[in-house]
Amino acid sequence: MPAPAPRSGLFSLLFLWILLAACGPGAATAPPVVERPKPVDLPLPVAAAPADVVAPAPEPEAGTAVPVTRADPSWGEPLAPVTLVVWGDYECPFTSRHMATLEQLKQAYGPDRLRVVWKHSPLAFHKNARPAHLAAETVFRLGGPEAFWRFHELAFANQRSLAPASFEAWAAEAGVDRAAFRASFEQQQHAPKLEQDIQEGRDVGVSGTPTSLINGVFVGGAQPIDKLRPILDEQLRAAEDLRRSGVPRERIYAVLSEQNKARVPAPGPPLPPDAEDTTVWKVPVDGSPIRGNPNAPVTLVMFFNFQCPFSRKVAPTIDGLMKKYGDELRVVFKHRPLPFHLRAEPAAELALEAKAQRGDAAFWKAYALLREGTLEDADLAAHAKSLGLDVARAQKAVAARRHAARIDRDLRLADELEANGTPHFFINGRRIVGAQPAEKFESLIEVQIVRARRLVAAGTPRAKVYDALQKDAKAGNPPERILAPAPTQDNPGKGAKPGAQVTIQMFADFQCPFCKRVQPTIDEIIAAYPGKVRVVFRHLPLPFHKFALLAAEASVEAFRQKGEAGFWAMAQRLWEDQSENGLGRAALERHAAAIGLDVAKFRVALDSRAHRAAVEADQKLAERLHVTGTPSFAINDYFLGGAQGTARFKRLVDLALGPHVPPTPESLHGAGKPAAPPATPAQPAAAQPPAGTTLMGAKHLVVMYAGSLRAPPHVVRTRDEARALAEEALKKARQGARFEDLVAQYSDEPGAAARGGDLGKFRRGAMVSEFQQALENVAVGALSGVVETQFGFHIILRTH
Repeated sequence: MPAPAPRSGLFSLLFLWILLAACGPGAATAPPVVERPKPVDLPLPVAAAPADVVAPAPEPEAGTAVPVTRADPSWGEPLAPVTLVVWGDYECPFTSRHMATLEQLKQAYGPDRLRVVWKHSPLAFHKNARPAHLAAETVFRLGGPEAFWRFHELAFANQRSLAPASFEAWAAEAGVDRAAFRASFEQQQHAPKLEQDIQEGRDVGVSGTPTSLINGVFVGGAQPIDKLRPILDEQLRAAEDLRRSGVPRERIYAVLSEQNKARVPAPGPPLPPDAEDTTVWKVPVDGSPIRGNPNAPVTLVMFFNFQCPFSRKVAPTIDGLMKKYGDELRVVFKHRPLPFHLRAEPAAELALEAKAQRGDAAFWKAYALLREGTLEDADLAAHAKSLGLDVARAQKAVAARRHAARIDRDLRLADELEANGTPHFFINGRRIVGAQPAEKFESLIEVQIVRARRLVAAGTPRAKVYDALQKDAKAGNPPERILAPAPTQDNPGKGAKPGAQVTIQMFADFQCPFCKRVQPTIDEIIAAYPGKVRVVFRHLPLPFHKFALLAAEASVEAFRQKGEAGFWAMAQRLWEDQSENGLGRAALERHAAAIGLDVAKFRVALDSRAHRAAVEADQKLAERLHVTGTPSFAINDYFLGGAQGTARFKRLVDLALGPHVPPTPESLHGAGKPAAPPATPAQPAAAQPPAGTTLMGAKHLVVMYAGSLRAPPHVVRTRDEARALAEEALKKARQGARFEDLVAQYSDEPGAAARGGDLGKFRRGAMVSEFQQALENVAVGALSGVVETQFGFHIILRTH
C-alpha cells in the first residue's frame, strides 16, 4: 500500500488506479432490482387428483453432492440447467459484493437458465450475522421465496442496521405479519435450518463467505463476473449434452453436481478458534448495581433487557456462574432497553427505583422478578408491593422516568462499545455476545482467574485487579461525525427557525418503512427542545423503492406551491400508505388535491420531471457523505443511522448543544475518502523510476476496517474482525492456497482481484514504513506474516 506521495509519483498514480478499478458496490448499496419469477407453490397433498387437473411439473432431484430442496430459498426455475448455490453471511462485505455480481448474472442468464439458491453461513466473528440469518429464514418460512428475497435485499442494502427492530420492519415490508414474525423469531423456531446449512457447507469445503458451487463446481470468494461466466457457460453446455443423451431435466442438477464433486476441495480445517473479539474494552462500573463479592478478581458486566427473550434465556446461566465461582466473580448490571420492547424501559425504571428505596439487594430481587413474566403497569405495581417498596412512590417514579439519566448513561456506554443487542457481556473487558452456553462464559472466566492471580502475585491488590486490567483497555468508539453542509432555503424544515442551535438534516425516502416509523420520534425531539431544534428534509429515494422518486418530486412541488406547510402536509399523506395505493401516480394527484395544491400545475411538474434535479442534488450530497440508507441524520455534525429511539436522538442533540468538539478523521462517517479520478493505464514518463534505481516487487491483500485509511464505504467491520480475517487468509496461504484466489476472496482493495494483488515494481521507500520493513524481511517468493498499516492488515508475497 503506498504512502501518501506527490501525484507525480509512480505509486501514487498506481494507487489511484487501484482505488477506482472495477469492483462491486458497497455493503449499503442496493443491488439492482430485477423481475423475479412467480413462486411455484407446493402442491397440496390429495387422495387422488381429478381427471381434469393438470399434473404438477416434475421436481428436480435434490442431488447428493450439494443437496438442494424446497427448504432452501431459490430464485429462478426449479429445472433451470444451472444451479448456483451460495453460502453467504449478511454482515460480510464480500458477500454483499458477491450478491451484486449475482444480480448481474441473473439479468444476463434469466430464470430459465439459472437458479440461485441461498444457504446460511453466519460467521462467528460477525456479531449481528446469526440473528439476521434467523430473521431471513423466519421470513422465508412465513412468507415464501418472494418475501425472502425482498428481506434479503434490504438486509444487504442496510448492513449497518442489522438489529431486531430492522428485521421486524423489513419482514413487514416483505409482506409478513409483524406479530407472527416476532413470535417465531423470538422463539428461534427456525434456527435448526441455520445449523443444517452450516454443516452442509462444512461437508462441501466452505470455510469462508461467500462460497458458491455452480452445478457442484467450487468457487471461493467474491469473484468478478468475468470469472463466473465461463463456468456458467461450461455448465450450460454440459447440461445440454446430458439432455441430448436422454437424461431428463429433473435429473440434470443431480448428475452434474455429482460429476463435479471431484472438483470440490476437501473440507478445510475449522476456522481459527479465536476468531472473536479479543480486545479488552474499557467498561466502567460507574455506580451500577453489583452482585457478588465487590472485590472479586473477575468482573462480568451484563447489558440486559428485561423484555428480551434472549436476556431472559441466559439469566439462569449467569445465576449458575455466580454459584460456581463464588467470591471469584462479581456481576455488574447495565441497562439496555431496546426501543421496540416497549415495556423494557418501565421495567428498568422499577428496578432502579427498588435500588433507590432499598439498595442493591432489592435491585437484584427486582431483577429476578422482572425477568420472569409480563411487564404491564399492574405487574410492576404487584412487583413493587412484593419487594416491600412504597408502591405509590414507585409508580410515580416509573411514570416520570425518574431514573432516565442512569438508563441513558448505560445506553450511551452501550453505543460506544457497540453493544447493540441484548444480552451483551464483558468479562474483565472481553466481549461475549448473546445467550451463549455456560461453557463459553466458563472458558473465558477461567482464563481471567489465572491472569488475575498472576497480577496479585506480582503485587496488585486483589480489589484493584479490575482497575489494573482496565488501565490500558480500549475505550469505546466515540459518536460518528458527518460534515454535512448547512441547508438552504430550498430545503424544507420544521421546528425551530433557521439558524437554530441544532439542525437535524434527515435523509429520507417516502417508501421506506423506517422513515415512517421515526417521524413521531422526530416530533418528540422538536417538542423536547422548544426553539432549539430544527429538522430539515433531504431526499434520498432508494433505487429498489420504485415509487419513491416520483413521490419525492411530488413533495418538492408541494413545497414550491405552499411552502413548508405544504411540504409536510404532503409528506404526512405519503407516509400514511406506502403501497402503490398511496404512492402511485393517481394517489399523488389525490394527495395534491386534498392539501389544496393547483392540481393542473402539479401534473405538469410531474410530467416534465421539473424537480428531478432538486432530488438528485440531495442524492449526490448523500453519496458524497457516504450516506446510503434511510433514514439517516446529520445532527449538526453528529451522524445517526436508522429509526432510533428518542433517547438516542437526545444523547446526540445534547452533545450538539454542548461545547463543540472537533471531529477527528477517524470519527467521520465513511472515513474512506472519495477516490480521485483514475490515472491513465499508460503512466507518463515522469512517473517511471529513474534508471539504476533499486526496485522491489510484491503482491498483497489488505483487509480493511471501518476507519482505516481509504477504506471504501462498504467496509464496516471492526479492527479486530479485520485482523481475524487476515489471519484466516494467512493460514490458507501457508496451507498452499493460490495467492490470487485469496486476494479475490479477502482483499478490500478495489481492483485487486483483477490484478491478483500485484503491485508491480517500485522503488525502495515507496511504501509506508511498516509495509516496507515487512517486505525487506522476507525473501523473494516468501510470505510475510500479518502486517498492520494505517490501511488495514496486509499479507505480502515478495515477487522481486
